Amino acid sequence: MVDAISNEALLQQMQEMQKSVDTGASAATSSERADEQFGNVFSKLINEVDQSQKEADVSIKQLATGDNSTSIQDVVFKLEQADVSFNMMKAIRDKLLDAYKEVMTMQS
Repeated sequence: MVDAISNEALLQQMQEMQKSVDTGASAATSSERADEQFGNVFSKLINEVDQSQKEADVSIKQLATGDNSTSIQDVVFKLEQADVSFNMMKAIRDKLLDAYKEVMTMQS
């Protein structure tokens, strides 16, 4: 026996289908936003590391030229700061590569 199709039931099913389509579209949009945010964060990290290395380089040049505004302690501090930030960025890169490799082996 075939059940009668009511207008309300049909309308409710259509609304549920529309919600699932909207949810899928918003998920794709949020994924794109997450990609952009990740790219911005990583780009900012690279720029900060580059800036700290440039500051360390400038402080070394100032110390070598005899500039009295730069002390040896400041130079060492800036060199260590640049080294730590570079090592942190390198560790993040390594973790990302490991995660990428793991995902690729899972897909195989």
